[in-house]
Amino acid sequence: MVSRKIKNVLHFGYKNKREFEEYNPNVGLVDDWRNGEEDQWVKADDGQIFQVLRRGELRHPSTRKLMNHYIRTILGSFVCSKGAVMDGELRENIYSFGIVSRLKPHEHYMTKKQLTSREFLFAKYIVKGDGIAEAYMKAFPTNKEGHAEHRGKKLIKTDRIQKVIREEVDKVLNEADITPLYLLEKMRAIVDKDESQDKDKISAIKTLMQISGMMDTEKRSESITLFQGFTKEQLDAISEGGQRKLIEASQEVEK
Repeated sequence: MVSRKIKNVLHFGYKNKREFEEYNPNVGLVDDWRNGEEDQWVKADDGQIFQVLRRGELRHPSTRKLMNHYIRTILGSFVCSKGAVMDGELRENIYSFGIVSRLKPHEHYMTKKQLTSREFLFAKYIVKGDGIAEAYMKAFPTNKEGHAEHRGKKLIKTDRIQKVIREEVDKVLNEADITPLYLLEKMRAIVDKDESQDKDKISAIKTLMQISGMMDTEKRSESITLFQGFTKEQLDAISEGGQRKLIEASQEVEK
């Protein structure tokens, strides 16, 4: 016997029909779980017995045409199609479909690939230069700054958000004609130069390298924010190749 508490209610599952009948005498059982309705008990493909907690519809996101049904049990959620298999151990997340997922809800949130519309808005606000909490409160229905800061810091670390930020920043870099080749040429020119006081200019170029992804460090998000501080005139100065203007632009942002 297995159990799981959902919304403070304890639900049970049984390893086979004999165990189920021992605890639930004279209770009906649906042999094909795909036909199970809410509150009915169904038999999984490996012989385990579970109660259907919910039966729902799967509709096409654009046409809203009914595609199939699904059931949810304490084992997990399963599409009611001939090819689907209901078996195995309790899923960590009963609201997702498919094979056994050993990811906890937090881990699933951090590693999932699909981007929601609100997450996309959050990434766009970050690229525009908004702070993490501000961007989160604009994109999500909350006005609690502490909560927004906490959730936003987690969200910005995910690959799906970093991908959007990367794409948006690349657009700005391309518009300013700042390419990896340009940065390498600038770095080489500074390294080959005999004059002193290059450390500040190197620091400014390293910032641009971080933004471009050539230096994949934990400071990328900070660099993106810094990049938002450059004015169009400063970006023009950088792209024109004025090394003195480059450091002046960097110093102005850092004030």
